[in-house]
Amino acid sequence: MDMSILKKIGLTENEIKIYLTLLKIGESTAYDLGKKTGVYRVHVYDKLEQLMDKGLVTHVFKGAKKYFQATSPEKIKHYLEDKKRQINDQEKQVELILPELNSYMQLPKEDTHVEVFIGVEGLKYFLKDIIKTGKEVLVTGIDDQKYQEALPVFMQQYFRDLRKNKIFERVLTVKKKNIFLFDKKLAPTTTYRFLEAKQFNPTNTFVYGNQVVIVTWGTPVTAVLIQNENMAETYRDHFEHLWKIALKINTSCVFY
Repeated sequence: MDMSILKKIGLTENEIKIYLTLLKIGESTAYDLGKKTGVYRVHVYDKLEQLMDKGLVTHVFKGAKKYFQATSPEKIKHYLEDKKRQINDQEKQVELILPELNSYMQLPKEDTHVEVFIGVEGLKYFLKDIIKTGKEVLVTGIDDQKYQEALPVFMQQYFRDLRKNKIFERVLTVKKKNIFLFDKKLAPTTTYRFLEAKQFNPTNTFVYGNQVVIVTWGTPVTAVLIQNENMAETYRDHFEHLWKIALKINTSCVFY
């Protein structure tokens, strides 16, 4: 049987070895799987985690030991359906920023620098760059809870560095019940104002110095960093307009 199709749908060679072995033997410890497949035991645990994320492997405890077993091969179809949904979500996220991405083509190329970062490490990169730049940062379309969930430890360090370097942050977010905001004790240099939903652009944008960062929360999260002075000034002017019409709300009425 040609199993190369499993590679084509996104499984690695070691994942395939482990999955097929579990299908044949029923259940096994990670240690025994390492011996049967020839995959180094440390890597076996990693691959089992990845297979469980894909819904292709599950586990049970028998006494103090953890045993792994393959789920029904029908789950492969469910895995593909999940991938389709993720791709559809990514397409929707890209559609949101296409007009802005197309506008970059009109910018003078010698004055513009663009970088694209994938995953949470990309978030860390530009948040560190905010601290390095040392200028006020203007934020719109943000969902603080996503940052707290993606970077729980790093966000504490970020706000510590904002405070230490006396960098002020202004955030425009949507007015709604029980919105998640970072606590004033954690983020004393951050100020929030609120827009009605009809005024609110959900695209997550940061403006600082001569840089604009657009974040899309697809799978994976993607950050596009554009360095262009004129563009940053345009975004800054738009932010100031919205800031003037935004509502000031006592943040004690929302939760952290």
